Amino acid sequence: MAGFQDWTLAVKNLLLPQYCRQCGVRLLTEENNFFCPTCWEMSPAIERPFCTGCGRPHPAMVGLGTRSNFPCANCRDKPNRYIRRTYGAMRYDGAVEEAIKLFKFNGRERLAGPLGALLVDFARREMECGDYDLLVPVPLHKVRQRARGYNQSEWLAREGLAAFPGARLDTSLARIRPTRTQSRLHGKARQSNVRGAFAVSGDSVAGRRILLVDDVVTSGGTVTECARALIRAGAASVDVLAVALATPPDVSLEE
Repeated sequence: MAGFQDWTLAVKNLLLPQYCRQCGVRLLTEENNFFCPTCWEMSPAIERPFCTGCGRPHPAMVGLGTRSNFPCANCRDKPNRYIRRTYGAMRYDGAVEEAIKLFKFNGRERLAGPLGALLVDFARREMECGDYDLLVPVPLHKVRQRARGYNQSEWLAREGLAAFPGARLDTSLARIRPTRTQSRLHGKARQSNVRGAFAVSGDSVAGRRILLVDDVVTSGGTVTECARALIRAGAASVDVLAVALATPPDVSLEE
């Protein structure tokens, strides 16, 4: 069987060559049909020390060489009322940034696997995976989901379940009104855009420890509103796990 697979892959590479979206090198594997192993592995990961609140990495000098995580100044001064902890596997940069955009806006569904693997690897390395009852994806409005064909956060949550054997997927969180794309807004406009946009149907989250799953967290406005709805529906706690976190220039060492 392995010989047959190698032969069919060779034929595909000959007749339908594919190239890395970052560097242009020809791809010779089916593990990731969009990025070469080098570009994928060079995408900046979030490593210790990172903030125990917002999940963003600390500048090197602040950590002073420690591998222990600790809260950043902003999270110490203004902790999120609804989210206990936010985790991100990668910085929103490089091949991972491009992959999220392709997956989210260009219908590249096969990227769910490589992106989901980043979630699983990070969770097994940095999280207490037995602490969650439900994985809840950030929902799309039904009109946008119909146009896109799928909810990318739900697909990532399904992939992420591999790291959380004691949890199950729950889709009772809904976006009850359409919102504008957050990336096109700034400051208070982001907050008002998503305020009151989410609600929970039924009582499946009551008393449950929730892990809210998203593709990328930028300002945190969307996940905070989702967490607000979950807490009001009786959730015991809400943490967030995203493939990537947008990091400001003074934090990201690669920018």
